[in-house]
Amino acid sequence: MNYPQAIKNWLLDLIFPIRCLNCQKFGQYLCPKCLNQIPLKQSFECIGCKQRVFLGQTCRFCLKENYLDRLLVAADYKNLLVEKTIKIFKFKFVAELSVPLSALMKKYIRQLQKKNKFNIFSENPILIPVPIHKRRENWRGFNQSKLLAKLLADIFQMEHAPDVLTRIKNTAPQADIKERAERMENIKSVFGCHNPAKISDRSILLIDDVCTTGATLNECAMVLKDYGAKSVIALVLARG
Repeated sequence: MNYPQAIKNWLLDLIFPIRCLNCQKFGQYLCPKCLNQIPLKQSFECIGCKQRVFLGQTCRFCLKENYLDRLLVAADYKNLLVEKTIKIFKFKFVAELSVPLSALMKKYIRQLQKKNKFNIFSENPILIPVPIHKRRENWRGFNQSKLLAKLLADIFQMEHAPDVLTRIKNTAPQADIKERAERMENIKSVFGCHNPAKISDRSILLIDDVCTTGATLNECAMVLKDYGAKSVIALVLARG
């Protein structure tokens, strides 16, 4: 745990009480009313070419270079409240935002079931978060994807394996790299798999906060499939 950051957050909460990031109401970082005002993503796009596809499936032209079977995106990153909330969650280290953000993902999953007649849990997947390096997790105090995966697993009573996928190299953050080719190179061979038997012939629901080029999700999917996973679907809060 990042104790200096925890103490800093406690002092800030004492001096500056928690307010909703949108309406400024005291008590929560994102109140239920403002959370419900965030529109859910209605369209689906291929992880590779970003063309519209059926329920987020990787299109046939991108299958050769992409191991992810399907990309599902809960909200639009162009929504100012979505962007603001995710940035504060990740870069201001506000772990409490995992609760309303996981609620947003839950709402999106319900929409998939009701509107699109698609049950994301039909193949009994294991929920696995995209890992960050231990050094970075200790510095930040948490892995945002791990928090989201744990909450979703609890909500839907699904199997959760937070430590199967591991990050074995501490490379530069993808957010600091703008070019797609550089992102692809930066993320190569940084993930490993612990206890491969757990994912053998299983479907995986890969959880992350933001997908940009898809390089990280694709690399994770490749490793999971190399170690025996049957299929990999990614669920993210937004796509930048």
